Amino acid sequence: MLGFAAAVLAAQLTIDDIVARHPITGNPPFAFSWAPDGSRYLYSRPGATEKDPPVLYVHDLRANTDRELLAAKDDARGSRSRAIAQVVWSHDSKHLALINAGSLEVVADDGSGERTLAKGVDDPQWSPGDRRIAYVHKNDLYVVDVASGTKQRITHDGSSTIINGDPDWLYSEELDVAHAFAWSPDGKSLAFLRFNESPIKPFPIQHYLPTHNVVEEQHYPLAGTPNPRVSLRVADLATGAIRTLYSGAPDDEYLVSFRWMPNSSAVVDEIVDRAQQHLRLTAFPRDGSPARTILRESDPHFVDEQNAPTFIDGGRAMLWMSEKDGVQALYRVNVRTGTYARLTGDYPVADLLRVDQRGGFVYVSAFYPTRRDRAMLRISLHGGPMVNLTPGQGSHMVTMSKHGDGYIETASSFNQPPIVTLRSLGSSASTVLFRTPNLAQYDLGTTKRLEIPSKWGPLDAELTLPKNFDPRKRYPVVVYVYGGPLPVDYGVASNDVWPGLFPYLLAQHGFLYFTIDGPASNNDRSQNARLFYKRMGEIAMQGPLAGAAWLKAQPYVDASRIGLWGWSYGGYLTAFTMTHAPGIFESGIAGGPPADWRFYDTAYTERYMGMPQKNKAAYTRTAVLPAAAHLKGHLLLLQGTADDNVHVMNSISLLQAFINAGKHVDYFVYPDQRHGIGGIAARRDLYTRMLDWWERTLTL
Repeated sequence: MLGFAAAVLAAQLTIDDIVARHPITGNPPFAFSWAPDGSRYLYSRPGATEKDPPVLYVHDLRANTDRELLAAKDDARGSRSRAIAQVVWSHDSKHLALINAGSLEVVADDGSGERTLAKGVDDPQWSPGDRRIAYVHKNDLYVVDVASGTKQRITHDGSSTIINGDPDWLYSEELDVAHAFAWSPDGKSLAFLRFNESPIKPFPIQHYLPTHNVVEEQHYPLAGTPNPRVSLRVADLATGAIRTLYSGAPDDEYLVSFRWMPNSSAVVDEIVDRAQQHLRLTAFPRDGSPARTILRESDPHFVDEQNAPTFIDGGRAMLWMSEKDGVQALYRVNVRTGTYARLTGDYPVADLLRVDQRGGFVYVSAFYPTRRDRAMLRISLHGGPMVNLTPGQGSHMVTMSKHGDGYIETASSFNQPPIVTLRSLGSSASTVLFRTPNLAQYDLGTTKRLEIPSKWGPLDAELTLPKNFDPRKRYPVVVYVYGGPLPVDYGVASNDVWPGLFPYLLAQHGFLYFTIDGPASNNDRSQNARLFYKRMGEIAMQGPLAGAAWLKAQPYVDASRIGLWGWSYGGYLTAFTMTHAPGIFESGIAGGPPADWRFYDTAYTERYMGMPQKNKAAYTRTAVLPAAAHLKGHLLLLQGTADDNVHVMNSISLLQAFINAGKHVDYFVYPDQRHGIGGIAARRDLYTRMLDWWERTLTL
């Protein structure tokens, strides 16, 4: 008998493995929400089928038990640009208010006593004392008594153009306003923003599918056109009287995040001018007395809006995020004098996670120890040493309770899929809630952290190599970019976080996968983002150009077979680069790409570009459309037909420009999809189409 060696072949990744109801990476729990007392937390898991909304579970730390709370009937999107948490703990941690198929329901933390209090509801918020719940219905504010079900209508002028207490598309998408009303701490009043959208010309979004073949009219203000007129108001619940504390309409200002003073005497609002170069935090007394500005910040380019302040010391001081010293940091501000005391060091702070005033600490999420890593840090309120509670390379995303020792950490890195762990502040005890299944059988290869030289300094990048990488071969490369300005808490494309399996699938198909950020994307200094000012694509393009130059110098890269792709700003950057630096990339995929910044919204665009009426040359210089005739190589445009962020008019305009220039491009639309492509079938098609594109345009 002849001897033989049995070789075990590595399994080949497939798109069906990656995009599935039960992908090979598993289904981790998500949407964690802690009870205020820290004794329990909610989480969700996918429903039984793709059409089913997530199922809610509650975990009790003391009993160490998990219990299914309920399977919601519908996962409503709400009126905002992004879905918000529609499950809210009561202050005493004993009940939950939730939106279920549009209805407001209240249920005990053990799932008992489920009752429906109202229909057609958005954004429920418990009152202090938990006796009542405020909510939005048909653009008006209401309050319902939990025990009796009695409703009180607070505003009466809600309409298709008047919105009370609910952030409109612009404020939720570009100014990160998640809630536009708030209870006073004494429970006697509601402060709210009122939006008048009548100055905005409705923008049509066509839904083509026969099940809902309608035209959606979106109040989307294009750059240089009128904004919503917004005012800050307060309603007295006992009398029903409504007082306007401030109107931003006369000076065309943005009224961003706001918060009540702890003693309920005033509402503090963050106000930004239309040019977004001046910010002030102003206290407006509830009784209409003269307002007082606590602090002012300005920048010759733009200021970045921040979350509402967090008051400490009974309202005598507040915690405030600011970029005034060149990096986003956390400050303690004296409310009376407006003087700042910096609490955090020379690293970007992404978010304030928790305040423990009794212990004298705050917990923050920060990019530390490098701008590519994310950690949870404990910071002294009184100037003591900082402690990194999540040491190690990579990304550590944390969800904390207001009280209690528990927190949930999701940790990952380029080469480490996510691990979800329940940890304790008071001990080293931990429980793994989810670990990505072992993927060793797939021989995924490895991803390397890189720094690419450029005249702007080192640029962050990473390179994914196949398991059987042979440096003597010459590989085609797929380059991914986003490249645009993002709030610090979002992170950037080259952060050390698990990228998913698509890069590894491409590597198994013979491609190297490369990601790079441009000089303006580095989040370690706020001045970097100012490089975008009136230069958008011009400065962002320096990232992929530097990356391409570095790649072409590597002996294992085929310089004639490099592709570029991205979505949203990354789609714009792909189209911009291939028309403004033609010939560098052989092929590109531009997903949901802005074609001209005149076609995008006011708050985002004008922050970086100014008004188009005053900066015509900058708008023309940074648009893709005028350079269509310079396109070289293969270009594929992808977009959802119901995109309410980058409207399909952008892709249609690009098509017309390329037709006029005699340039052939490929184009595919996803019916009724928004800015992101969702659903298993659509995402499988997207990944399949992209893989096929790279194999057709980048392989010999």
